[in-house]
Amino acid sequence: MKSKIPQTQSLLTHAKLRRPYLLLTGGTGLVGQYLLKDFLVQNQRIAVIVRPGKKLSAVKRIEAIMQRWEHHLGRCLPRPVVLCGNINQAGLGLSDVDQRWVLEYCYGILHNAAVLQFEGQSKLHEPWFTNLGGTENVLNAAKDWDIRHLHYVSTSYVCGKSDRVVQESELDVGQSFRNDYERSKFQAEKLVSQADHFDSKTIYRPAVIVGDSETGFTSTYHGMFLYLRIFATLVPAQQTDLNGIHQTPIQMPINGDEPRNLVPVDWVSSVICHLVSTEAAHNRTYHLVPDECSTARQFIDACCEYFHSGGVEFVGEDHPLDAKSKFAQLFLDSARVYEEYLTSDPIFDKSNVEKFAGHLHCPPIDAAMIKRFIKFGEENRWGKKRMAAPEASVWFDQQLDRLSAITTSIFANLPNVDLTGSGEDRVEVGLNVLGQGGGQWTLTQNERGEFSCRVGLPAVGQPTLQIESSRLASLMDEIEQLGQVTAGQPWDLLTEKIEAAITLSRA
Repeated sequence: MKSKIPQTQSLLTHAKLRRPYLLLTGGTGLVGQYLLKDFLVQNQRIAVIVRPGKKLSAVKRIEAIMQRWEHHLGRCLPRPVVLCGNINQAGLGLSDVDQRWVLEYCYGILHNAAVLQFEGQSKLHEPWFTNLGGTENVLNAAKDWDIRHLHYVSTSYVCGKSDRVVQESELDVGQSFRNDYERSKFQAEKLVSQADHFDSKTIYRPAVIVGDSETGFTSTYHGMFLYLRIFATLVPAQQTDLNGIHQTPIQMPINGDEPRNLVPVDWVSSVICHLVSTEAAHNRTYHLVPDECSTARQFIDACCEYFHSGGVEFVGEDHPLDAKSKFAQLFLDSARVYEEYLTSDPIFDKSNVEKFAGHLHCPPIDAAMIKRFIKFGEENRWGKKRMAAPEASVWFDQQLDRLSAITTSIFANLPNVDLTGSGEDRVEVGLNVLGQGGGQWTLTQNERGEFSCRVGLPAVGQPTLQIESSRLASLMDEIEQLGQVTAGQPWDLLTEKIEAAITLSRA
């Protein structure tokens, strides 16, 4: 017989008490990197499915991202639980052990993985393979793992071609599409809407995502960043006039003031994290679109000022496209993939966003921000500069046996702790190791008083020791050097916290 849920608890609250982790896909992508940071800064428990790279394991791919964030923030952060997998495989490519872990630990899933490729040969190829097939795999796996709460990152362009206000509440209105990317995301969202095994389904539809509003950071060079890279590549090679202005004659087949729905990645992530954490906001669809649209004129004027160039004319969409100059021919050829987006962009209703996240204002994309994007692109060599490989004095996921043995030694010598108990009296302590090489585990005592580590922190409310990786590594070395645990040693901090944890666990 299932235990009854207290009337003061919602289904979500009850689920999170037993299974405290949110499972994330797409954690190494641009949005995913920000979601990881924002959730972990808030001490939310995150597990992430990651494919191993050519040079780095799944764990080290995530560790590299986390170390970049720590360098930027100037503080140590918790680590997510990293599961090696692939959403394009059944069971998301997880081992049997990891699937059992998800079944035990994860209350919900945030499906964020996607491929931004406009055309595909067939539904066996990208973008269909990941955007539609991967989403179907996620839905099937969530059902198998009894995950009852779904958050899905779609795109506002599931609306296709539209010349009216697109409502958050609508999806299939018989629209036509510009490309396979829009079609694949539309069909994936239809799969999500039809899935009936969730207690809640929340859909996020961001517009065109650009870089970080404050730093200019990006890890992808699509959309706006493609245009900026084209300018950065072509303009310096053009001749200059007597005033040192690069001559870039081109007639753009737009009037320059058409609205563009562009949103900084940091804002997109902060809104999603807020809505995920706000239960009253669930079971809705959200258009993550700007408060104030940008224009092509803004971008081109900022680029011309940054690169000291001139010669761009806005001649309107009725003017025939005629690349008379070599610069114009190169520019238009390079940007042809986005040609269908030049003259139109839908208007989006964002009533739900205003109701539940209206206090999180979308930063307007002004000239100063555009120049930050360009500066970052130049410093990053437009995506050619690789992220530094992660470093750690101790990789704790490789030291779990050692850590278990040391914990057993500590507990055996604690004067105020009786380890003769069994069953529910056995000690279970969470270990949240922040910083380089860290992670989240639970130390569990067996009937002989010995400890072992398992992945993930215990249920909410259970005792957990939080410690920075450098401090824990130092304490482990000191304990091993002395060979035993005695009072008055540097690890008193550890013993005090462990004793307090035992008291809590047996209360």
